[in-house]
Amino acid sequence: MNKKWIVPGVLVLMLAMLLTACEKKIMYVGSDFGSKVKASYKLFTGTDVKKVKLKSGETLVVDYKSKVEKGELTIKLYDPDGQLVKELETGGSGSEEIEADKDGKYKFEITGKGAKGSYEIKYSTD
Repeated sequence: MNKKWIVPGVLVLMLAMLLTACEKKIMYVGSDFGSKVKASYKLFTGTDVKKVKLKSGETLVVDYKSKVEKGELTIKLYDPDGQLVKELETGGSGSEEIEADKDGKYKFEITGKGAKGSYEIKYSTD
């Protein structure tokens, strides 16, 4: 093996690891079971995803709550084509009824940026 490539190779690997290690979860406790996803954390930087399969015409009933003590938290719902359907308000609680206009997997995307707090999303279909 050519020794002159060892140091540059190690540097490239370290740089790749640093650039992809953007997600941070400290004292993070979460669960994703059935039609409920929740988490509480001291630090959350990154994204959690929950997928929901819907048929056109179905109504997605969403009950949600979140606590944001620090940083930013967003909760968004995307359709199967990746188009934003709804952004849920954070730092409180609420309920939404969203009608699916196409078949496929819809996606909740929960994103934290230096966030401290918690979130919970429960959903059902009508």
